Amino acid sequence: MRSLFFMLLLLYMGDVCFAQSNENEKNSIALLARGYSNSVILRYFPTTPGLLEMANKAGYVVEKAIYKEGISFEKLTYTTIKGSPFKRWSGAEWEQAAKGADQKDTNTIKLAGFAMLLSDPNAKTAKEDVLANDLKSLKEERDNQDMKLAFTILSSSRSKMAAEGLAMRITDNEIVPTATYVYRVRINDSSENTKSGNAYVRVKCGSFNEKYLMNPKAVKVVEEDESISFTFPESKEYYAFNIERLDDGSASYQKLTSEPSFKIKPKGFNGKTDHGFVDSNLTNYKKYTYRVLVSTPFADDLLLAEFIAIPRDKTPPNTPFIKSAEHVKPRQVKLTWEMMGKKTGDLKGFNIRRSPKKDGTFTLISKVLLPAVATSYIDETFNQDSFNYYIVESVDTAGNGNSSFPAYVTLIDSVPPVEPVISSARIDTAGKIIIKVKPNMEKDFMGYQVLKANSKEHEFSVVTETYKDSLGRTTFTLNDSTTLNTLTKKIYYKVIAFDTHFNQSVPSKIIELTKRDTIPPVSPLITGFTVSDTSVVIIFVNSTSEDAVRNILLRRESGKGKFDSIFFNTNTRVTKFIDKKITGGLQYEYAMIARDDGGLASRISKSIQIKTLLNNRIPAPTIQGSYDGQTKKVSLSFVVDEKVKNRQLKVEIYKRADEKSLWTTYKIIEFEKGKPFFDEPVEGQKGMIYTIRLTDANKNVSNFSNELQLKY
Repeated sequence: MRSLFFMLLLLYMGDVCFAQSNENEKNSIALLARGYSNSVILRYFPTTPGLLEMANKAGYVVEKAIYKEGISFEKLTYTTIKGSPFKRWSGAEWEQAAKGADQKDTNTIKLAGFAMLLSDPNAKTAKEDVLANDLKSLKEERDNQDMKLAFTILSSSRSKMAAEGLAMRITDNEIVPTATYVYRVRINDSSENTKSGNAYVRVKCGSFNEKYLMNPKAVKVVEEDESISFTFPESKEYYAFNIERLDDGSASYQKLTSEPSFKIKPKGFNGKTDHGFVDSNLTNYKKYTYRVLVSTPFADDLLLAEFIAIPRDKTPPNTPFIKSAEHVKPRQVKLTWEMMGKKTGDLKGFNIRRSPKKDGTFTLISKVLLPAVATSYIDETFNQDSFNYYIVESVDTAGNGNSSFPAYVTLIDSVPPVEPVISSARIDTAGKIIIKVKPNMEKDFMGYQVLKANSKEHEFSVVTETYKDSLGRTTFTLNDSTTLNTLTKKIYYKVIAFDTHFNQSVPSKIIELTKRDTIPPVSPLITGFTVSDTSVVIIFVNSTSEDAVRNILLRRESGKGKFDSIFFNTNTRVTKFIDKKITGGLQYEYAMIARDDGGLASRISKSIQIKTLLNNRIPAPTIQGSYDGQTKKVSLSFVVDEKVKNRQLKVEIYKRADEKSLWTTYKIIEFEKGKPFFDEPVEGQKGMIYTIRLTDANKNVSNFSNELQLKY
């Protein structure tokens, strides 16, 4: 029973806000709310047996406040809900409610009566000395109180009458549609020893969507032989479920669960589990429609999912046995098989699947289902450069399959490696050449031959060969060298791959390399600049060298020894850079260098010294605010930087009706920390956009703040 209690407690406490009266006090009240267009329903309950007993005697105080963005729940202004404190019904009130209830709804009446008995404050508890018998009586009494609390919560969740009679459910009809409220609930007891914490919840009023829990994708359905099973995850939104079924051809749903089904977790288990249901003794291939209804703490059952499922034959046919798998021709592998055991009457045919690994994923290679009388298959699409494993799959008329054990085929190697691909090649200023080849993936690959010529039309000669070492490793980076003092400016290479059977590939595509020069590029030149208190604009001319690939702008603070690279320019049409990472009032030195495609750097250009302007701007403020629908006023508050909070500041307030309108100066006021400014919109306005700017006694100004847009 304690497992049920803790399951219910965790369910209700999922999205509830609590405030504690002291550091050692645990959460005392769980609180939930549901908003409608004309009312708000609150559900709450104590979380310990002692608090339940206290609440049954003292009742609950319920208060509410208008929600305001940026203000904590504790600091809002609350008003007491009419009828507070709400107390458990007297015996006469229970009897009157039972007489006024729908007498056909015996379940609600029974639950209300059950809740009345459980919550009777005059009921006796322990009937013996709790210190006797090694505290056994004390433990039993604790378990009884836990059970009493658990069934009280359960009764109030299943019956609106029970919840209202326990004062654990109220309806607030004095609301404004579309408004957002914060409700606060506590037990009506202020003594220091029993003081309970406040529970808070925020709720927005509006049309309640009874299908807001609809999520058919959450239900995982398994269609099996003469049965349908399905699961769906637990949620803080519901604690139990009912299942209904509509048979194909029927006019109405049949309820499969007589009472809501609960999922009770083992004591101490905090992980997530799924709800589940199995419907058996069904007819295969007949269509059934199911509805999953979940029970919420507001004593209603909402639709979670509606779906169609069909039980199906899941019994597979007998297993095939591959008798042989042979490489019979250069492009043909032949499989032969036979069925094990007696031939089943519903055998439809065979599929052939292939994989490069014995325990890998087998891909279907037979284009159509082979007939049930087939005993062989020719594969002409096998992989000549990898391993080939085969399985034969028998399939029955219901689509059930059964696979043979994998069979491996040993290939006769007469196929050369694929054409090599040179991924990159470069020559440095010393004439060293590095060629990188995309690795060949053939299982029998052995190495490469590198061939060179001074012209595409000349005969290529072998300059180096690579082979696998004793560990089976090979290199895919090939090296060569050439002299730079020659009349030929270009050099050409190609690569041939070969395998362990000396099958050679076709040559790779020929690559062309240009021998690098040793002359550095011409330096770029700074031609002008402009300075502000926030940035420096450098105007320059890029290097005129044809092989220059990068122009680099350098900067250092005057007096420092090392330049920093602040801009890399690879686009020669770019001739300006805005340096915003400066400190106003400091002096900087700027210069430039260039690099060519061989990695050579130019000399550093003639530098310029620039004194930046001192930045006297005030840090930009932040504007916050909200519109109060009751007072019909806008409340604005201003946040300024700590550096200027002691200055004599003025706030310039600007506003406009929409983004297409022009800004107008509305007010100029003295800044007082924590003091809001109130604006009364003109009747008929739908909203307003505000921004502010600060000025000090020395006429220094800030940048404009953020824009605050409010809707009325």
